[in-house]
Amino acid sequence: MLQILGLQPVAVKRGSKLREGRIDRMAHPLALLAALAACALAPAAHAAPPRVRAPAAPVVSGSYDSPLGRVEVRGDGTSFTGRLVAPAGPCRFAAGEEVLKGTLLDDSLAGQVRLCLTGPGCQPEAWARTVLLVAPGGLAGAAHVATGCSAPLGRSGGLTFGRVTRAAGPKAAPRARPPPPLPGGPPPVAAAASAPPSQARREQARALLRDGAAWLQEGNFERARRRFLEAIDVDPTLPEAFNGVGVTYRMRDDLPVALAWYKRSLAVDPDFGDAYYNMACVYALQGQTELALRYLQIAAVNGYATAEGIDEDADLSSLRGTPAYRALVKARL
Repeated sequence: MLQILGLQPVAVKRGSKLREGRIDRMAHPLALLAALAACALAPAAHAAPPRVRAPAAPVVSGSYDSPLGRVEVRGDGTSFTGRLVAPAGPCRFAAGEEVLKGTLLDDSLAGQVRLCLTGPGCQPEAWARTVLLVAPGGLAGAAHVATGCSAPLGRSGGLTFGRVTRAAGPKAAPRARPPPPLPGGPPPVAAAASAPPSQARREQARALLRDGAAWLQEGNFERARRRFLEAIDVDPTLPEAFNGVGVTYRMRDDLPVALAWYKRSLAVDPDFGDAYYNMACVYALQGQTELALRYLQIAAVNGYATAEGIDEDADLSSLRGTPAYRALVKARL
């Protein structure tokens, strides 16, 4: 089952079936889904077959600014660790200490982050589970700490490591390539708009978002997508709009394109919980079990999804036989 933006439950037509979603996020929006199948032109009869380049591996190693201070991340291409070089923020760990460790799965770094905790009965510090999407601007994702404990995270567990750019030189860290334009939509989102949109533009974008959700409810995915893209043009800081475009592609079964849009919504706002759940669904449908479980765990433990909803979602059926899935559902009941 796919999820949308969260004002009220709606039924979304998909062929002869109905899928329930939520429209317009208020407090805890659960995400919309989508995908539209891409078409490929057959090569000419005597033309040489096109050369297909393998996608470049995500650039993880480098310097990052984080809630813990400046962190230097290094690895062997698969496993990575991050150490503090300039502590800052409330935790005040010592320089040289390890604060991040993880394994690269596709373009996600799955592992643990070291955090200081406050709250009754909380340990002073802990290693928290995290999943971070590797993007040109840095690492964006979420972490989970024990219930009742506070850590230097976003309102819903969001966590960002902003990549530090260095001047070109023999010792400069490899520079990440800018993301390609998203299919059917605007150019890649810049590290952020130079100035936040005005209140009037935010309201205009929200109105377009609601209109897109209404078209989605009617099963008109193309019109819905146009409204979501217009909302992005008005307010490029609106994660719901990027997620909404992804949902329209998911409803057309174009999983790679839907996934690209979900990732962009997460890059815009790591606290946007819908993206974690929707990405888990896509990864499950693609057979990428480990990634699906990682994103589903973050979605569940941070309150983006309920055990009942997870267990009834057909998109997650491939995960149900795994011990990790059963433990996750049991823990959320």
